[in-house]
Amino acid sequence: MQQISNNNFSMDFLRSELKKAISLGYRFYTLQQFVDAGCPQEKAFVIRLDLDFKPQTLRPFIDLAKELDIVYTIFVRVAGPYNIFWHPTTRCLTDAYDVGCEMGLHTTPVEWATIQKRDIKKTLMGELQALRALFPVRSIAPHRDINYMYNSLPWIQDNWTELSKELDISYHSYEKRILDNVIYVNEGLSPHLCWRNLTPSQAVETGKSVCMLLHPHWWYVEHAFETD
Repeated sequence: MQQISNNNFSMDFLRSELKKAISLGYRFYTLQQFVDAGCPQEKAFVIRLDLDFKPQTLRPFIDLAKELDIVYTIFVRVAGPYNIFWHPTTRCLTDAYDVGCEMGLHTTPVEWATIQKRDIKKTLMGELQALRALFPVRSIAPHRDINYMYNSLPWIQDNWTELSKELDISYHSYEKRILDNVIYVNEGLSPHLCWRNLTPSQAVETGKSVCMLLHPHWWYVEHAFETD
């Protein structure tokens, strides 16, 4: 019987993929740095981390950032399954910020406002205020739970001009100016964990700028169950 190899989502694998990008002359940016640079179309590498669950899974990424001298943009949930003000979580996030990572808000304003019968914009504002108690946050990325109950992105896009000015938000992660200038690489479930399109190696071989979305709770150092 033919063996079908599965993609490897270990930190060793990620390290080798990022070293390849470095060897090919890629420069690593936070998303804010990428936007500030005019969204260059070649040799820029942006790593976006959506911290959906288990903040402690960010630790190996912080170690890798120090080792390779790279940075990430980390989107943090406030209305989610962890408490950003719980000391171990605060310390983990602060350590990431201290090595140069950008902190953004991973938000679900439509979902929570609809369930709680609250104003959507006030819900978003409350999330921002909470995270801004810790970091100078000027970016957002909408989160969608696995059941796809609600999607905040259309509302953000429809109200973007007002939101960006009133709430002092520099960009949201799905803006056209970002996505049109990168190869978008991400892992996901289909139905099991896999690369949805290209692998990082395949993307950097093109020489075009790359935006890679990762979810730290799916990545491991020794085995896939180490944080359960």
